[in-house]
Amino acid sequence: MSSTTTTTNSLALHEIVLSIADSLNEAQETLRSVPQYDEYGRPNTLYQLPYLDFNLEVISQFETSQTGGNTAGGNAIRFIPFRSTETTTKNQGIVTSNISGRFVAVMPNEGLPQISLNGIVKLVEANSDYVLYSIAVQALQPNGEWVIGQRIEINFDEATSLDLNSKIPVIVPSFIGSKDGFTRPDDGCVYVQVKLKTSDYDAGRTFVFKANSGTQFMSIAISKP
Repeated sequence: MSSTTTTTNSLALHEIVLSIADSLNEAQETLRSVPQYDEYGRPNTLYQLPYLDFNLEVISQFETSQTGGNTAGGNAIRFIPFRSTETTTKNQGIVTSNISGRFVAVMPNEGLPQISLNGIVKLVEANSDYVLYSIAVQALQPNGEWVIGQRIEINFDEATSLDLNSKIPVIVPSFIGSKDGFTRPDDGCVYVQVKLKTSDYDAGRTFVFKANSGTQFMSIAISKP
């Protein structure tokens, strides 16, 4: 009967690559946080990371262990970043390999199928104080299929509303519940409800709302028919 205890610092390959990506993001955020001017008003040199090439030498260790008693031995594979001082005295097979690649900075969603947003409004209730509308925003793929689980946020566009109303301000609408959500599986929509001031609504004012999801934006206008 024999018994062994093994402690190994190891990572899966995707964990190694993800750790590089996380560090790269942190570095870029640090560079972005540099002020444009120093304390004397002189322009600071600003840097960006358009890409990063990497080349890793990785050890793949195939280990065989016996835990004792009648328990059969097991085989395990571990991936460890290679160090030039790496030595081993264990009964294991070792394969050293290189992993290389490039991280490239791109615009959000670049290279992915672009979604489109479609908005629908519906009058729910009206009284002497407020008018209640439901706004539904649907996310669609290029082939017209719904996008499920897409986060969409809807906000009141005060500046555009002011322009459309000849610079006459309106009382800012209030949202009932959250202003954002994830598209539902049954219709690919996010629903919000907004209260519009009846006096502004009856006066023919236009209320503009802007929906956005990632880099996609759309405007929705509500006015009295």
